[in-house]
Amino acid sequence: MGKTIVNGGLPPRWGLQQEQNAQVTRRVLWFGTRRIALDDIQSVNAEEMRERPVAGLVMGALMFVAISIIFMLAVFEFDWRQRYLLGATFLGFLGAAGFYDSTTIKAQRYFEVKIATGSQGVVTFASADVAEVQALLGALAGAGVTG
Repeated sequence: MGKTIVNGGLPPRWGLQQEQNAQVTRRVLWFGTRRIALDDIQSVNAEEMRERPVAGLVMGALMFVAISIIFMLAVFEFDWRQRYLLGATFLGFLGAAGFYDSTTIKAQRYFEVKIATGSQGVVTFASADVAEVQALLGALAGAGVTG
């Protein structure tokens, strides 16, 4: 799979196929490990999602600043050696850099297709590629699924 990705051809992430049981032949939408019969789909809803994932950066920055403050208190109030101020300064700069990074992150954009089914509830397909989502919606519309 690694060579396929390097050469530019990605494996399909979804598809429509025919499944045949003993008496019944049905069309199925698959993606990942999910298999959804097309006649089981009740509605299809697609929407664009935007989010700024900064919670981890802010939490890391707060931890660096808190540890820096603890070091400073230990030096000034509990008479630790003054060389720990160098560590406090370094941790303070790391915290400031984390806060700065959290302000410069741009929103990440991806698309979600929520498929409501009768038997599996709401199943979500997400992709950052708008063409892939449009192809999925087009294939479902071509198969007669309306949403």
